[in-house]
Amino acid sequence: KHLLQKIDSEQQRVFYVTIVILIYANDEDSLQQRTKYVESILAAAGMRGRTPMFRQEEGLISAGPFMKLEENISKIGARNMPVETIAAAYPCVYGGISDGTGVFCGSHRCCGIVLFNIWKREGSRTNSNITVMGRPGTGKSTVIKKILMNEYSLGSKIYIIDPEREYKELCENLGGDWIDCGGGTGGRINPLQVRAVPFDENDEDFNFMKNKGPLALHFQTLRTFFSLYFKDLTKIEEGMLEVALEDVYRKFGITFETPQSELDQLQNSDWPTILDLYEYIEEKAKESADPEWKLLAIRLRPAAVGADQALWAGETTIQANSDFVVLDIHQLLESDESIRTTQFFNILSWAWSKIAEDRKQKKILAVDEAYLLVDPDTPQALQFLRNTSKRIRKYEGSLMVITHNMVDFLDPAVQRFGQALIDNPAYKIIFGQGDKDIEALSKLMDLSEREVQTLQEGKRGEALFIAGDRRIHAKFHVSPFEHEMFGSAGGR
Repeated sequence: KHLLQKIDSEQQRVFYVTIVILIYANDEDSLQQRTKYVESILAAAGMRGRTPMFRQEEGLISAGPFMKLEENISKIGARNMPVETIAAAYPCVYGGISDGTGVFCGSHRCCGIVLFNIWKREGSRTNSNITVMGRPGTGKSTVIKKILMNEYSLGSKIYIIDPEREYKELCENLGGDWIDCGGGTGGRINPLQVRAVPFDENDEDFNFMKNKGPLALHFQTLRTFFSLYFKDLTKIEEGMLEVALEDVYRKFGITFETPQSELDQLQNSDWPTILDLYEYIEEKAKESADPEWKLLAIRLRPAAVGADQALWAGETTIQANSDFVVLDIHQLLESDESIRTTQFFNILSWAWSKIAEDRKQKKILAVDEAYLLVDPDTPQALQFLRNTSKRIRKYEGSLMVITHNMVDFLDPAVQRFGQALIDNPAYKIIFGQGDKDIEALSKLMDLSEREVQTLQEGKRGEALFIAGDRRIHAKFHVSPFEHEMFGSAGGR
């Protein structure tokens, strides 16, 4: 009835169509297994596959690019088919991804182009987040710069956390703000200045915390900050530190009951700093016989008046006035891991607060070398990034997470949060991977043989590109002009 309606009402023509599937393998056993596998898939879809016994040569000619269909092969499989079904079956109809607008990145390995718009949300593309993974040397940095530069030209605001100083030249060429957050005088972010906190609405403490004031919410950030900086802080010291924080804020007229409207009126110089906290704890150590106060003062001294004071001991000096902002922490790469991770988290929380200010402006937060946040002893930093991934779409934002290996996020202690950074993004660009990463990806994403082969080959500039439920083998193209804009640091 349906076919007759197509012919009668829609004036569709009907053709005899033969579909020939060529199966190949390196040995006979593999060939038999693959043949049975294809036949089972066809049967599951309500179709029947016929093997042309003793007609392999005719079948090969019919499957080849010779525009010739052998008569015996046609007799085996020819079926009536309306023209719209034939059109939908053509490979080039679905080759590549073309949203009409957005960033042109390159081409499909076989045919078609890769032109995608991360802000287009429909069907399986439910958010604008991107995860980029790949071994060094596969072209990962080049593609990231291409996407960010083109998104900037289309009006998006860009924030990049850059541990490797790969984006400085691009930032300068675009007239953006390059900020040294590794100890530079213009890159200080006061951790005690209250900022917005991203919460996952499925977290157990969400309903409890959302009814608290802004200071109470910021205490969640401070707990993570100090747990990253002080790796072995005891419960007693944690309690004493929070008492000290409450008293210091109170001296500045800020309590848990202070509304956001009043906090919005405060300038950077109106907030307490790490130095104020240290002076309070040092005074307590002198007054009290409790040795924990003295120990806490010694622990906090480097951040207040010692080697780390340039990072946190003072008011916020960072100023980001352009739409392309690079937050550089390259100077901290050779420093102690706790310092590097703490500042990375501090910058991330500041960037989120800027994103949360405006729900209409499109913005992208790119977190490079995201594995630096992975700490099994302190998973709260990765949890913060996971929550950002889940909530940023509500602020017309996109989170781009960039790392080398997927296994970085699959440590049992952090897998709950790390795996979400792989599963949640609607867009994934996966370059060449190691064997362990491919094995883990195959389990998570049910990769086909061809997709596994793409990742194993790891050719420069080629990747498995995923947009919602679409998967293609993408070849990324970069023009000479773009290469010139990117500069010489990384991504060459």
